[in-house]
Amino acid sequence: MKGTYKIALISLTFLSTSALSSPPLPSEGSQQAMTITASNGFYYPENRWSWQHMNHLYPTASLDKGAGAVSSLPVALLNLDNLPVKVSDGQTLPLKQVLADTFTDAFVVVKDGKIVYEKYFNGQNARSRHQMMSVTKSISATAIYPLIKQGKIDPGEKVTTYVPELAGSAWDDATVDQVLNMTVSLDYTEDYDDPHSGFNQYLQAMNLAGDNHEPGGRKGMRAFLQSIKKGQGPHGQILFYATPNTDVLCWIAARVTGQPAYQLIEKNVWSKIGAERDAYILLDQYNTPFCGAGLNATARDLARFGNIMAEGGKLNGRQIISPSFIATLQQGGSHQAFEQSHFSHLPFMKNWTYKDQWWISSNHAFAAIGIYGQTIYVDPAEKVVIVKQTSRKVAMNRDDNDFFSAVAVIIKWLGQPDPQKTP
Repeated sequence: MKGTYKIALISLTFLSTSALSSPPLPSEGSQQAMTITASNGFYYPENRWSWQHMNHLYPTASLDKGAGAVSSLPVALLNLDNLPVKVSDGQTLPLKQVLADTFTDAFVVVKDGKIVYEKYFNGQNARSRHQMMSVTKSISATAIYPLIKQGKIDPGEKVTTYVPELAGSAWDDATVDQVLNMTVSLDYTEDYDDPHSGFNQYLQAMNLAGDNHEPGGRKGMRAFLQSIKKGQGPHGQILFYATPNTDVLCWIAARVTGQPAYQLIEKNVWSKIGAERDAYILLDQYNTPFCGAGLNATARDLARFGNIMAEGGKLNGRQIISPSFIATLQQGGSHQAFEQSHFSHLPFMKNWTYKDQWWISSNHAFAAIGIYGQTIYVDPAEKVVIVKQTSRKVAMNRDDNDFFSAVAVIIKWLGQPDPQKTP
């Protein structure tokens, strides 16, 4: 483990983007200055550049890829550019246009362990490491599961058994299982586009957003977690999706192991998947990793991880991820908790559930999903993995429906007896 930290730059100011080798900013061709700083790097339009360069803006910890060989991911490209996709407004558009219209930065499709389609936009390439938002949650939970299997963390135990500092907070009487499955009742708002929401206050507390005018500096992640109170309802009944839950989970893991949670992610996941590049994770001002939304990695390496999940947790016959964890995911979560959440009204999530920080579809495929369009979609039955990295304008919109429409079309087309023909 490298254990290295990247120090954030104060700001990056561009007067003209035409000379940049990095992705062009939306103001390309103009002379208008654009300043990208730690205060705005999470938001559009700055995210068109920053989400491929988060380590230039924020403190990070490296996730070492390990000393092993890079795992094979053969390329056998098919031309899916004109695959017809019916989008939300009723039009049928070619896949290439759907990708362009949804601010895609990278799109990788794997079938039977081979890359069959790979596209990059916005200056990104196969070695670019991209901000993955809540995809981080799924990878963090995958890394923490061995502690549960070993009996070091009991899902039925109270959170405060492991982290007594959370006494008096929303997690005072919550169980670890409720944290894992996002059924903790919180007086907190996960509204990404409201600058005054709980989520954006959370980013500000970690020095990941906003201007720092707070006397004495900001409180940091863990002090913010301690300040969140319980919501009006009981725990365990409704899917209340909230990023702080994952950081509570990682706090528990850190307390049990005596190590920062990013070391656990490195040890149990990243160093084992045969990654081509180190990944990295964002840190708050006290070097606490942002397990809820801080991972940055290449699309190909995320496809490698997804392919291992599709293969029952195996890489070249060696068990990397516990098969019992994957089996648990495929069983799905509570339909009742999901149906009472606002996610049940999303067209593409009909009959889905949420389990152990993963989204489970009605056909037992599962997905790691982050706002603004980050996704690893894994269909073990069809042996298909699809990775999408995006830097769009808003956190959630009809682009999500259009993406999952494209997923269904791609999987159906790849399942043909002869997918070699051009669509």
